[in-house]
Amino acid sequence: MLDSDLRVRSYTEAARSIFPLQPSDRGRLLADVSTRLANTDYLDGAASVAAGGAAMQQRVTTRGGERTLSLRILPYRTQGDGIDGATLVLTDITDALSMESALAAERERLDLAIKAGGIGVWEYRADTGESILDEICRELFGFKTEDDAHSRLLFDRIAAEDRPTVELALAEAIAARGDFETTFRVNADGQERWIKGFGRVITEAPPHRMVGVSIDVTAEYAVAETRELMLREMNHRVKNLFAIISGIVSAASRSHDDVREMAEDVRERIATLGRAHSLASPAGEQQSIELRALVEATIAPYKGQSSITIDGPRLLVDRRCLSPLALILHEWATNSVKYGALATAHGVLSVTWLLEDGQLRLEWSETGGETADTDSAKGFGTLLVQTSSRQLGATLERDATDGRYRLRLLLPDTVLSHD
Repeated sequence: MLDSDLRVRSYTEAARSIFPLQPSDRGRLLADVSTRLANTDYLDGAASVAAGGAAMQQRVTTRGGERTLSLRILPYRTQGDGIDGATLVLTDITDALSMESALAAERERLDLAIKAGGIGVWEYRADTGESILDEICRELFGFKTEDDAHSRLLFDRIAAEDRPTVELALAEAIAARGDFETTFRVNADGQERWIKGFGRVITEAPPHRMVGVSIDVTAEYAVAETRELMLREMNHRVKNLFAIISGIVSAASRSHDDVREMAEDVRERIATLGRAHSLASPAGEQQSIELRALVEATIAPYKGQSSITIDGPRLLVDRRCLSPLALILHEWATNSVKYGALATAHGVLSVTWLLEDGQLRLEWSETGGETADTDSAKGFGTLLVQTSSRQLGATLERDATDGRYRLRLLLPDTVLSHD
């Protein structure tokens, strides 16, 4: 504490860490006392406050900047409420500032991790139905502004089939003051996304308040769906291969009298079938091939048992589109050898294609088959064709009139390679 002339009135023991005061220094001008502070600006502040100025607060550092202190300069008031000097209060805030800096750095790292990981943060209050979403979470749900993401609008974005599950999981977690975890679909900007949400009830906060995060797991679900489809495809194709081989043997038995010739013919057809089958394999690095080669490899095992025509300009199929297109042709050929033109010696199969107005038109036409619309059943083969068509961005048309069964695949020219 200082008098109006800024002479030392009294001091605490802790003050001696900044000002090395001795008992004999009472009454001495503070300006004559050495200090460990980096500068003496505190003298001007003390003079201002002692003269009736407003109290002030500032940060000061020791020489070398090792420690940072908070300096408060307050008026020294007499019993009559007059001002007779100033009081200097110094508080070491070095550790607090270090902690604050560490927390800020940690917060920045967390923000970067959340943004880099595409993690959306949200808060939900069951008593009011209020939902607060950060920018990433709003993007996951397809909201443009913060105002859009409140109340029932949020739940309206969740797929109707998944909405009851999400609401039940939230209610159970809040009632039990426990954790929330569920996966659901949302319809955002016309696209379906899979979202996984995690949340926890904050027991220290007002009741029914939950905070959590959401992440986009669409890619993981797509991988799982593809894996499941591939397993089903494998089983389906193995069954079809047995059926096709059986048909090849039956057809060969009708056209051969010599067992050795029949065996050789069957071996050649099965080998050709294997080459066509490998074209539809999703594994491995594939190069662009001619569309004609793909069609011929698919149909080659059945040449000679029906009338087959292949016609179209020279076009290269992009390697990324080879597998789904080969799967479609393979499925059509499988159905044809079971029920269509390739199942009878009187059948006629025509495969043609044309590139027109930036669109590839691939047509598969059959006559003389036992059954016309073989793809109408909702079996796995149909699902395989539909899935492959979606992968290609293609549209599939079919009709069966006047004894002719026709399949028409309309594909964007992006399925073609221009190398």
